[in-house]
Amino acid sequence: MMSLFKTLFSEKCPECKKTLVTDKTAFMNSIVKKSCPDNHYQKEYHPALETYVESNHVS
Repeated sequence: MMSLFKTLFSEKCPECKKTLVTDKTAFMNSIVKKSCPDNHYQKEYHPALETYVESNHVS
């Protein structure tokens, strides 16, 4: 049952299908960054704006 929840709620890279990794950010910086281990894709959440910013082919 728990593995089903893990697969439903884990975010994946649209290109390689690997699970996105959360980058460590500063304590006072509330932006949450998740990226593909191979740098194909990055997703940032900005809570003040309540928006997601997605980008492909991150350097």
